[in-house]
Amino acid sequence: MGNYVDHIVYPSDPIERVIDLGLFMPRLWPLTDALRAGVDLIHQRAIQPSYDLTKYSAQVSLDLTRRRPFSAGVAYEVGTQTLALGQRSVEDVLAGIDQRIFRLPSLRPALLFDLRDDPARPRSGFLATFSGDFLSSFTGSETQTSTGVTVVHVNLMKLQGLVATYVPLPALSSIVLSMRGGRVFQLDDRSLTPGDRRFYLGGATSLRGFHEEALQPQDLIDQLHAQVQACTATLSGVGCTPEAQLLAAGATSDGGDQFIAFSAELRVPFTQSFEAALFWDAGNLWRTPPYQFLRHIILRHAVGAGLRWLTPIGRMAIDIGFNIAPDALLGEPQYGPYFSIDPI
Repeated sequence: MGNYVDHIVYPSDPIERVIDLGLFMPRLWPLTDALRAGVDLIHQRAIQPSYDLTKYSAQVSLDLTRRRPFSAGVAYEVGTQTLALGQRSVEDVLAGIDQRIFRLPSLRPALLFDLRDDPARPRSGFLATFSGDFLSSFTGSETQTSTGVTVVHVNLMKLQGLVATYVPLPALSSIVLSMRGGRVFQLDDRSLTPGDRRFYLGGATSLRGFHEEALQPQDLIDQLHAQVQACTATLSGVGCTPEAQLLAAGATSDGGDQFIAFSAELRVPFTQSFEAALFWDAGNLWRTPPYQFLRHIILRHAVGAGLRWLTPIGRMAIDIGFNIAPDALLGEPQYGPYFSIDPI
């Protein structure tokens, strides 16, 4: 365990950014007016508790110009990304692995079906979205170099979708009921899911009442409890890993390969531009999708209230969420404030 450090290790490049140089054609004239296309050169730097991502890629996209009630598009991206593990697992530490480099193409289809009465201020109707990500590394094997850098085999299909219905009430009020779900399917036995392709729950757009993207996978809860208990049971610090310290602070999650989330929200306008909201959120995620999923499902719940401000750029939401059953051992909060733009 001597490889662990007892202080925060800051990334060498601490500035998050997305740089996108693109060429966009709103119509593929003279071929057709029904399609639009784009070409982008992308550089992304993202810093998360569980990983640091640096990506360089090129992307070609094609979409329908028609946006409602049905729209569809597809994007093909190819490039290189380096995924440095923020908090390394015991297996990675013992193996000397600190970075994973992926050279891979990504094919991402997307579908939208929108029957809402007003996309900017919906009170009735139906919305459904679906997206996929077919990811496969160019290299077909996993290798280890002397510098502790490994090229990891990736061959997966990531699917997710959302369904929402809007029920109108008197006095311009409405109830919004939504369900989201997603799963990563490994297409061969050697495939691994990169951290940036996993699902994360918690925060302003999923489970209000939890830290942002910090909900732990349900099938790993017992293992994570054991890590934190081992940390708190020692006075010398032996066996107390940085990962366990962050877990106890509720600050890190490695995400999962399957999730499900539900939400119900009552919106009541009290001026032309402001609404009051009451909500209930529920959901969970799993690192390994369980067998007979619906028989073993366990949901985490949160309730709360907030304000909605209708602006020209979309609906802004300020909420306070309360975690109904916080896990104190994993540092889950009892409540928290949240801000988001253009919720469904």
